[in-house]
Amino acid sequence: MKRIICISFLLLLLGCQPEKYKDVGDISYDKNLDKTTFELCDESLIKQYYIRKSNDIAPSYQGEKRGLEQEILSKFYYPSKEDQNGYITIRFIVNCHGQSGRFRLEEMNFEFERIRFESDLSKQLLNIVKGLNRWSPRMMGERKIDFYQYLTFKIESGQINKILP
Repeated sequence: MKRIICISFLLLLLGCQPEKYKDVGDISYDKNLDKTTFELCDESLIKQYYIRKSNDIAPSYQGEKRGLEQEILSKFYYPSKEDQNGYITIRFIVNCHGQSGRFRLEEMNFEFERIRFESDLSKQLLNIVKGLNRWSPRMMGERKIDFYQYLTFKIESGQINKILP
């Protein structure tokens, strides 16, 4: 009887594998939000855009920040609205091929409290960011890897005042 209990306990322990460790800000696949065609090169090795070793090549956008801002601003049009103020942050992953996916949107006022902007405004920004297609992959040594990226839009009177980072 002791042997059966010990074997049962051992099987229970072996069957209880812990989930992969998650960092704050990880973006897991969600079948209700994400395209099935977006593939990561290595789900277990998605780096934050800001963490680098000395031999890593940081990810970037063709034309750097100025090119990114120009592309976004050239596509953005929203009638001014006095009551549309705060921050819209769009987080996403860029894979090792420079393709982006798994977009997540967060909205907050200037006191960092969650709010909802008019859906036309937030949808327009989300669609513009989804259309950005000139990302360069991040390099870790000789290997191209996936990375997390975000863009935060400071909105004042319905207009983009600043794009961060």
